[in-house]
This record gives sequence, C-alpha cells and structure tokens, in this order.
Amino acid sequence: MPRFAAIALALVLMMHSFPGAAVARAFSLPPPPAALATIQISGRGFEEGFQDGDRFQVRGFIWSLEGAAQSILGPDVSLFEPGCVVQFGRGVQCAQLLVVGNMYVLETFDISSPDLVGHNAFRFAGEVWRVYFDPGPDGTRSFENLASFEKGEPVAVYNVREFATADSVADFVLARNDLELINSIPFAFKGVTVDFKNVAPRLMGLGHSRVPQPDQNPQPIPTDEPPFQSKGPGFFVFHTPISGTFSAVQSK
Repeated sequence: MPRFAAIALALVLMMHSFPGAAVARAFSLPPPPAALATIQISGRGFEEGFQDGDRFQVRGFIWSLEGAAQSILGPDVSLFEPGCVVQFGRGVQCAQLLVVGNMYVLETFDISSPDLVGHNAFRFAGEVWRVYFDPGPDGTRSFENLASFEKGEPVAVYNVREFATADSVADFVLARNDLELINSIPFAFKGVTVDFKNVAPRLMGLGHSRVPQPDQNPQPIPTDEPPFQSKGPGFFVFHTPISGTFSAVQSK
C-alpha cells in the first residue's frame, strides 16, 4: 500500500474510533455560561408597625458575591472601597453595593393558643428591591440617611415575594424571599463587568433578624417611593438588624 494511502486509512480509522476528535476539530465549544451567584446581605430593617398595611423598608449592603468556584469578581476581591476602609473602617459607610427594599404588610396571623406562645407570621406585598453601585463611598453613609443609599442609578431592580415568622420567645425572625429581576444595567468593578441578569436573574433567600425594637430616632417614611404613597405621611418607629443569604436559580 502506498505511504499516503496508509496515512489516509489511519486517519479514517482514528476518527471512527474517536468520534469526539472529529467533532472537536469541526466545532469550537461554546464558552461556559456566567456563574450564578450566591449573595450575602446585611443591614437594617425599619418598620412602621406590625398590622396589615404597615410599611417596612430594608437598607442593606452586599458584602459577598460568590460564583461557582470563587467570587464573581475574582479571588479575594472586597466589596468595600479600600481607601474608605483605611479611614472609616469596613462597614456600611464604605460598602459599594447597596440594597433598598420597600414593602408593606399584606396580612398577619399567629398560631398562639392560651397554653402556648406561637409565632406571628407576616406576608408582604408591593415589594421591590433596588441594588445600587457606589464606586466611591466617602465614609458618610449611615443607616439613618436613606439618601446615602440611593446614590446614582440602580444596577438591578427586583420584584419580591416575602414571608416571615417572628418568635417573640426566642426574639428571632426568619424571612423567606423569592426575587425576580425586573431590569438591570451592567457595571464595571475592578476590571470585571457584572450584569445581574447573567449572575442573579432570580434569587431564593433566607434572612434573619431580631424582633424589632423601638427606634429612638424614628425615620420619616419616603412617601414619594412606591408602594408607600397610599397611606400618606408616617414614620418607621421600629428597627432591627438583618442579614441574609440569597442564591440565584435559573429561571425557566
């Protein structure tokens, strides 16, 4: 058999023995999809009261944006601006991704009986969360100053369904959240472009807090923000620390 014919026959046999080799040569594999995120949020909740129709607000910051194997932004990337941290410490004052959530109580109920203190439960409605990116925090942000959370355009807006149970004996509140992205705007962070529609199109969350306590400096309710307009002026007279973890799931 001539030499070139033998080589051709060997190639044919190789492709039949290893069909994947031929496919790999003919097609380039698509890049892997963007890793879905698990997000850690901490902050403070503000409450008007605990009856149907009472208004709540979350003011928080994102301190972890994790992908499949590492941070979405790369290994060891902090979500607190380093220069600000040097001057003012690591906290809400230097956070770069902020969250503001507005909602009202749709209905409340409890499972108490005369011989057993039960849980109070809350179902919320009209709930929208906004995520803001602040590339240059100056250390002046505080939980008492809503405007300091709303700098610039939001990079993500979510519709939210939330359910919570409060245990007055243990002084503990557990919340369950389902967040669906409405819209998002890409933003650049440490050389990485992030778009929440790729990394967190839908989030399932668990949050916890203590039973709210009276706020010595009640916050005015921003009646120019939905869904707070319907009841008119009022104050958030309670507050509580909050934290939660939110894992992205792929919407179908």
